[in-house]
Amino acid sequence: MILAGGLFAYILYTKPEYIAILLFTLVIANINIDISALPLNSRAIITLALFGRILIDKSPRSDYPSFLNVSSVKLLIIFLLYILLGSFSQGLFTIELVKQDISIVLSTFCVFYYFLKEKNADLLKVAMIASGLLCFADLVYTYMVYGTFPVQRIYVLLTGGPADSSAVDYSEINHNFYGQICGMGFIYLFADFIKNHRANMLNILLLPVMFLGVLMSTSRSALLGILLVFILVILKGIAGKEQIKRVYRVVSFSIGSVAGIFILFMTVSTYFDMDSEFLDSITSRLIDEPVAVVNKALGNSYNINNLSSMDWRGEAAADAYAAYMKLDFNEQFFGIGNGGFIARDMGHGLNPHNGILLILIENGLLGFIIYLIIIAGTFVQALSLKNVSPALAVLAFIIIYGLGQNQELTSITTFLFVYTVVAENQYIISKRARARMELRNVKKMKMTTV
Repeated sequence: MILAGGLFAYILYTKPEYIAILLFTLVIANINIDISALPLNSRAIITLALFGRILIDKSPRSDYPSFLNVSSVKLLIIFLLYILLGSFSQGLFTIELVKQDISIVLSTFCVFYYFLKEKNADLLKVAMIASGLLCFADLVYTYMVYGTFPVQRIYVLLTGGPADSSAVDYSEINHNFYGQICGMGFIYLFADFIKNHRANMLNILLLPVMFLGVLMSTSRSALLGILLVFILVILKGIAGKEQIKRVYRVVSFSIGSVAGIFILFMTVSTYFDMDSEFLDSITSRLIDEPVAVVNKALGNSYNINNLSSMDWRGEAAADAYAAYMKLDFNEQFFGIGNGGFIARDMGHGLNPHNGILLILIENGLLGFIIYLIIIAGTFVQALSLKNVSPALAVLAFIIIYGLGQNQELTSITTFLFVYTVVAENQYIISKRARARMELRNVKKMKMTTV
């Protein structure tokens, strides 16, 4: 432990960007480890250490706005304080909630700082790839050793247990999480491939791996997010200036990759010698259930036995909205506090499985409006600046994915990508401002010379 601590301190001082990659990876992959004899877990220690290292950084001051001077950052702090106050008023205040809010602020500060320092999101990209591979490895390990869900995490096997056994870690019990992370990795790599307009061998090799991870997780929300964002990225990437040849190359590559992935998935399933019941469950979740839902919506005949979770998720969301409408005006406006939906058993032991509804119910109309301003404002500003970056594509994926899930829309990971896009926007704004200033100076010099 002493040697590990010394090595960590050395890397933190000499190459703090490596520690930033480590932190972003732990956040995205939702990995946390208890360290015996220390009062804080691994992620808390790394976050505080990196934050302290940034504070003593002797890099020259830049002309970019500081973190706290950005309007969306102020809104984030207001939103987090609002959640704390609302939870306190409902008797749901916990020290864990305070720790989570501090972690969100410090993590977003770090990602904001390192984007502007490096002038790119390469550190986040490496972390995204590492997170996707870690989650893919968890899925492979589960398939090979156990042959069925729940997904077993390799880091838990190596360290002996999760960091905080008292906290509910949804990634440990819900296989959709692994599909989310692999889906984010797929979207990031694909958007990066389109934006850079050049073939990146690493991107090409990792795309099938990430998509295979989504299939192995059987997450329909992740598949839907990939499909919609995939189409948007292609349309944006080939709009106007792209040649037909590039369109053909991108589409051909995409179709070929998907076909190859399905073949690989079936091959891997056979190799892992999974029981037929588990394979039937995968087929049902990925094919039978979506087909039944579509047929039901179109008024066609369908097998009611195939509806399963996709049908009750819609009912759960409808019931949650009905429960929200029965609240008094004060609770509709200010919310019922973080965790209030489960605490009041408004969903009979289940969350609404609709991230937007969960924010509306627990944080109220006021909290939802603040959250909407942060997210929508970031998107609008990015699009107005023509900043269609991989981070923005991943953020769009998270929003789509979160529509059928629960706490994902207010997770640390979501805000990590929100404030990467915010940093990108601030970089573009500052760069354009400098260009305009330089142009004015040039004009002044010409006038003076004349």
